[in-house]
Amino acid sequence: CYHTVQRMLSPSPIHHHHRSSRRTNYISKHYLTMKVLAVFSSLLIGGLAFVTPQHAKSANFALKAMVPKDQMTPDQLEILGIQEKWNEYRHYSREEAASKLEGEWLEAYNRYYEGYDKDMEFMLEIKEKVAKMIEPPKVAKKGKKQRKRDLWAKKQAQAAADAAAANV
Repeated sequence: CYHTVQRMLSPSPIHHHHRSSRRTNYISKHYLTMKVLAVFSSLLIGGLAFVTPQHAKSANFALKAMVPKDQMTPDQLEILGIQEKWNEYRHYSREEAASKLEGEWLEAYNRYYEGYDKDMEFMLEIKEKVAKMIEPPKVAKKGKKQRKRDLWAKKQAQAAADAAAANV
């Protein structure tokens, strides 16, 4: 009886059972192979996302290299001297800069720190806006007495509305 019901419910006749079984095994093997390939390729692509190309590494190294002082032209030596002076001057406090610097150096110092102050103010404004989005202000939880007052006010408003509707 059980086999009769199975034959009736089965979509394919019994004599095709052997061939459909081979086809199912063939499909399931390929399906498994495709899944494994998909997983490995995604892992490979994900790993390659963090690798820098070789040409970027070599270019980065070339930019950090400095020409030795004995091989520099007079213009390059002048620029190097200006860089060294600025590296010293830009760490002065405002009072030190006002007393020690003069002329172009003082103007450059003031321009640099005016821009720096503007940028810092701008970043603080952004920080305040982002902080409000990340952590919204917390509303204090209502106490038991406040909930009772709110319920009483709601009942009073409803009674007033009912009385107004009855008078109309």
